[in-house]
Amino acid sequence: MLLDAYLMMVLFGSLALLMTLVVRGKSIFVVGPLCALIAAVLSGEDPVARMNGAYMNGFSDYIRRFYLFFALGAVFGKLMEESGAAITVANRMGKSLGTQRACLAVVLACALLTYGGVSLFVVGFSVYPLAVHLFRMANLPRRFIPAAIAFGSITFTMTSAGSPEIQNLIPIQFLVDKVTKEPLTDARAGWQVSLIVALLMFGTGQLYLDWVIRRATQLGEKFEPRDSDHVATETSERDLPGFLASIAPLATTLLALNVVPTLCHTIAAELGDSLFQRILKAYPEDGTLAIFLGVTVAVIVLRKRLKNVWGCFGDGFVNGLLAVGATSAVVGFGMAMKDLRAFQLVLSWVTHLPGDPLISAALAVAVISAIAGSASGGQGIALPIIKPIYIDDLGVGARALHRVVAISSGTLDSLPANGYLVMLIRNICGETHARAYPPIFVTTVLIPLAGTAIAILLFKLFPQWG
Repeated sequence: MLLDAYLMMVLFGSLALLMTLVVRGKSIFVVGPLCALIAAVLSGEDPVARMNGAYMNGFSDYIRRFYLFFALGAVFGKLMEESGAAITVANRMGKSLGTQRACLAVVLACALLTYGGVSLFVVGFSVYPLAVHLFRMANLPRRFIPAAIAFGSITFTMTSAGSPEIQNLIPIQFLVDKVTKEPLTDARAGWQVSLIVALLMFGTGQLYLDWVIRRATQLGEKFEPRDSDHVATETSERDLPGFLASIAPLATTLLALNVVPTLCHTIAAELGDSLFQRILKAYPEDGTLAIFLGVTVAVIVLRKRLKNVWGCFGDGFVNGLLAVGATSAVVGFGMAMKDLRAFQLVLSWVTHLPGDPLISAALAVAVISAIAGSASGGQGIALPIIKPIYIDDLGVGARALHRVVAISSGTLDSLPANGYLVMLIRNICGETHARAYPPIFVTTVLIPLAGTAIAILLFKLFPQWG
């Protein structure tokens, strides 16, 4: 018992050190392996074997699986950014809602870009200038800008059915038939539950943000201008693409992921055996292909606004490599922890809780995502472990498990060490965790936790939706 307690202290102490160092601005590429090494040594493991084995296996396998998706997503975002299309979309949302609904405009602009497939990092950089402009016009405290951007980009859209974000697509690769290896789920898994949960999360989160901002203004807080403010909405509209051209790549990505596969398979079923029928039948439900088609449309419709298309591709692939590498560094940490006795004790506890198996699955993914500091990283670690338990042994519906896993992965991942939040708060918005994180915690941790519970309840009440 004393040994188990000590090992648990090592596990969670390593996680706490990881979070502390990341919050203090240290590189995850250094912090990830360093904390894994410390945990291995203090747990009595062979540090060389642990780092060359589990850590590097987790690191490299994640890159192998998801590099192309990250890279194409980064290219897509770069094209939207360089052409001004992201600013056009954000500006339209701001003008439609007005400065009196500044927070809502920021949230919806982020949601539209995220659900259209734009990288979270690009969304943050693209919407921030609009947020500064709207919050300045409405005289709202700027410390709430990070919460508005985070709520719109990493909650109800990131993990919703039909979203091309990787957090919604990872389960497709892991939840496969153990014999045929065919996917048991797709991007639209549990869409009825997802729609209800997303609407509830959006409504609750927006009401909370409006309330907390109003309360802050009543206490005398107001917008704090900075010399470094650059407001993108002051750019001449003649230098920006039109709204229809700007949303065409977003619409293409969503259609290619959610509509075209079903349409092709339906048409193929009505045709006799032919080359055309086999082509239609083979059209995959693949997020990487959907993003690629979005990139293709962006190059075509935004070409007049793009000064250096090859430069966008080059920068995008480099940024994609950095993004997938940063996530892989966290995944490597999680994989190095996975075989430790303390981790197995935690995993055994959360996966053998009494009651509905979806509850223990959600808790397992949430805890592992917290340890990994990443929703996608947590899924990458958790799904290979829980799939045999919940689908092969317990017979849990793959589509219900997909949706619960996706939503629950976006809960405890948003603790202070989350890489995206660190970048958003410090690098993009120039704030501190002390000022900006409290409303982020409510909107990206507590509300998604409630959304996860509602999703499980709905699947319990309406099992046919799973």
